[in-house]
Amino acid sequence: MKHTTRFIRSILPITLIGTLSASADPWFLQSPTAQSLNRFGASFRAAFNVEVEFKNVGAFTAPPGRVTLDGDPYNFDDGYVLVDSTGNMAGYTRYWGYDSANQVPGDGTLLMSRYSSSGAKVRDDDGDFQPGGEITYSRVLGGDDNWRWGVETALNYMNVSARDSSAVSASVTRQSDAFQLPPLEGGGFVNPPPAPYQGRYALQPEGNPVIGATPVSSSTTMIMAAVTGSRRFEADVFGLRFGPFLEVPLGEDLFLTISGGLSLAEVRSDFKFSDTTAIVNGVTAAGSGSHRDLQVGTFAAGNMIYRLGKTWEVFGGVQYQDVGKYSHKENGRKAVLDLSQSLFVVVGVNVSF
Repeated sequence: MKHTTRFIRSILPITLIGTLSASADPWFLQSPTAQSLNRFGASFRAAFNVEVEFKNVGAFTAPPGRVTLDGDPYNFDDGYVLVDSTGNMAGYTRYWGYDSANQVPGDGTLLMSRYSSSGAKVRDDDGDFQPGGEITYSRVLGGDDNWRWGVETALNYMNVSARDSSAVSASVTRQSDAFQLPPLEGGGFVNPPPAPYQGRYALQPEGNPVIGATPVSSSTTMIMAAVTGSRRFEADVFGLRFGPFLEVPLGEDLFLTISGGLSLAEVRSDFKFSDTTAIVNGVTAAGSGSHRDLQVGTFAAGNMIYRLGKTWEVFGGVQYQDVGKYSHKENGRKAVLDLSQSLFVVVGVNVSF
């Protein structure tokens, strides 16, 4: 009996070990599921905080393209005072003209004004959400069952579209110069011809009235002018990301990855505008064209990955990218695409092997 009991006690551990070996391992003897070293991914990539701002809307620096009867450009918005055929002998010129009786204040002078403006800014509020896509490849280079690290590269694309036709107000600088009318003997001043009047460069048979060739006084004031028109900006943004990543398991099939590094964006844009500034005689401008440039910056990203099987995974995450501000200029106007604080939400699938 004693020998039987000893035999049973000695054979029992061996039997249990054999039974466990023949069946599935219990949880405390299982090793982590083998993980692939390569991963391809494709995702939908939605951009937020990507804004377009239109600058210098309604800007101008010179009178709007008017010419005299002799073909010379006006040097004021409401008239001109130029050098005549005598070289402005005795400080007077016959080569002058003006538009309105309001320019004659009755104090022996004639007022001429020129306007200029740096324009206004318009921010597009409808282009905050921009859809796009991304494909990624990552390679594990090291680590153990508790963490892994490697490198990741990604190619992405998004289209940015911004349109605006709102009326805005722009600050306009008005410089007014006063020119002396010829004095009369016994007092008073010569009355100018009725407005509108355009004097000629050379002496005419009927004679040319003259005014002082240089201003006797000047003043500058600020006014607000309405600017109407439309602006359109379209851009294709092709991106490349590259940098290291760290992967940490949060469960048997759930992982957190964190990455960061270099980010590049090639922007190809089309910009078109047309606007009119409501000042004396109005100022109208238009322009269109294409442009491209390379933006360089950095990114940081975080993803939650859930393994569906040995090969397939699903994931979702966020990315932050700073590649600066892209500018497109046309005829004094500027469209600025702000990519300095871009946020992206990504949802996609991975294939591991």
